[in-house]
Amino acid sequence: MKKRGVLMSHSLKAAALVLLAGAVLTNARADPAYSISTPDSVLTGMVTGASVTIRLGAPSSALLSRATLKLNGADVTSALHADGAGSMSGVVAGLEPGANVLQLFSKTSKEMVAQLTIMKALAPAVSCESLMSLTGFPVQSTRITQATLASPSGTTPEYCLVQGRIQERTGIAGIFGTTSYRTDQPYGTRFEVRLPTAWNGRYLFQGSGGTEGGLPGATGQIGGTAGLAILRNGFVVASQNGGHTNSELPPAYPPGSTTTDLNHIQVISGNMFFPDAQAVKDWGYNSIDVTTQTAKFLINAYYGRAQERSYFVGCSTSGRQGMAMSQRFPQHYDGIVAGDPFYLPPDISLSETWGLEQIISVSPIVNGTPQYLQSFTLADQNLFTNAILAACDHLDGLVDGVIDNMAACTFDPATFVFPSSGVYGSIAPGMPLQCTGDKTATCLTPAQVNATKKIAEGPRTSSGERITSPDGTTLSGYPFDGGFMQPSGIPTRDIGSANSPPGNIGLGSGQLPLFWFATPDPGYNPLTVNYDTDIHLVTPASPVVNNSTDIGQFIGRGGKIIFYHGLSDSGPPWPYTQKYFHDVMVKNGGYAGAAKFMKLYLVPNMGHCSGNMATDQFDMLTPMVNWIENGVAPEEIIASGNRFPATIGPYTGLSNTTRSRPLCPYPKTLRYNGSGDISQAGSYACQ
Repeated sequence: MKKRGVLMSHSLKAAALVLLAGAVLTNARADPAYSISTPDSVLTGMVTGASVTIRLGAPSSALLSRATLKLNGADVTSALHADGAGSMSGVVAGLEPGANVLQLFSKTSKEMVAQLTIMKALAPAVSCESLMSLTGFPVQSTRITQATLASPSGTTPEYCLVQGRIQERTGIAGIFGTTSYRTDQPYGTRFEVRLPTAWNGRYLFQGSGGTEGGLPGATGQIGGTAGLAILRNGFVVASQNGGHTNSELPPAYPPGSTTTDLNHIQVISGNMFFPDAQAVKDWGYNSIDVTTQTAKFLINAYYGRAQERSYFVGCSTSGRQGMAMSQRFPQHYDGIVAGDPFYLPPDISLSETWGLEQIISVSPIVNGTPQYLQSFTLADQNLFTNAILAACDHLDGLVDGVIDNMAACTFDPATFVFPSSGVYGSIAPGMPLQCTGDKTATCLTPAQVNATKKIAEGPRTSSGERITSPDGTTLSGYPFDGGFMQPSGIPTRDIGSANSPPGNIGLGSGQLPLFWFATPDPGYNPLTVNYDTDIHLVTPASPVVNNSTDIGQFIGRGGKIIFYHGLSDSGPPWPYTQKYFHDVMVKNGGYAGAAKFMKLYLVPNMGHCSGNMATDQFDMLTPMVNWIENGVAPEEIIASGNRFPATIGPYTGLSNTTRSRPLCPYPKTLRYNGSGDISQAGSYACQ
């Protein structure tokens, strides 16, 4: 839906987005009875003229008639006229290029009761081509390789496309003592910045994932910005490659070998930068830092002024990198959206490997190669999904294929018995999920059930004790959720598909002995970790570990951070993100204190950053802009997903029907209102 004015995230039915103001940035008290809105611009966009249509709302016309509206400190109340009960509107002139702040003051209070920031478009001060000869960059050895004015195309506006390289050098790569080893490996941060001809005064860093190694187009179209046309809205957008280029790294070793199995190890090409300490640091945070400095330098050169606000949006690796910015470079960004963050890589890798080993334990082994697809057939995966939905889907008051009350869910696959009636009553009426005899289509073997329970519980010693990693963190598993055995849950990382092996073989588990051992050991088979004896091999620290809770400088300058995480993510387990949120909360005045600068949204059924029968499409950037620029903390955020079934019934796989639902700020959870279309967000509320 196209959004205009200011986001009011807790209003699900408003036809226009209205700011119900709180002024956290100026310590003013919020009064949700007052509002400022405009139909002339989306909140994350801009206007091009010097005037704008403004609408005010208040509890009564009498109160509004005594209110004062100021634009950049000047009284503009006379531009408005009454146009209904508790409503005024008019055209306010005098907008200046850049940020313009409208503030509403009530007669009965000297404090501001509403605020709206409107950006007026800014134009370039120099030609795009002139950036090719730019000098004096903040990071030495920066060079521009392209500065081209891109013509408008479709909904994409005209923009200046700049690409370049920073800190080019040679280093080492590959496995020492093998033909893969190099001492002349080229490294360096490659970056792209797109600077629109009509600029809204804002800068956005667009994150990427995995080990990076490619240069994504800086379009701003990334998870967490669903529905937004970032360049059309006027953002300058930057992206980068993580300090290395995958196509230049040594090929997988041994050459011509297959995926790692129980008898041999293959190091994939994308991991081959592991022995170069600077390359690891670049991937950890340095490439983001130098790209940010360079992008802001280019902004100043092109427009003749600095950005008004800076935002960061990323998921997975870049969710972690966003956290690194708040911890290491608190001055770089005003607002950070960090999704499914890979911020504790050694611990996360141990969790991932534990899950993979449980799947291997129930997979037939042929010549040392686990037959992953036979561990849980697609029918077995669907059976498990139906079992957990039958056990817990109804606990939130609505049977809809989504579990919104996991706190009340006591699902144990070893003792669960299918119901004989209701939505899930036709699957195996009155029969246990765990087979009591031979394996059939309506039961799982005790070994399969045990594997799922171990994955959910997380790493344990052979005596059943929980494990603490060298950095002091208790290792997490993957708690049961409705999407646990849906395609983007455990299957994508630990079972694979007919077209691809389990994702953890190359990344999560494959990286463990390379990046996350104190002494890298490419000869260690990551599919055979001994959780009794090998934990000490793991490093307690790395440039890629971003778990510091000391973010006081970021908070002190008004920084805000929004976390989100899929409850069926089979990469980084969501409890690690919840733990970080809790640890920061404890240091900053509990939930009430932390709510001033930090939010967490846990997304039922969603896999890693997206996927499954989940509402995995959402816009976190607009609420962040509203929080930073207008002081309105986000509450409910509307999300949608298009893999739901058309009718309620047993789970048979992903479908293609769209639903929308609110995402709730932790610790709130979603509940159905008791009536209304279950596919519409307005039928739900957070509580």
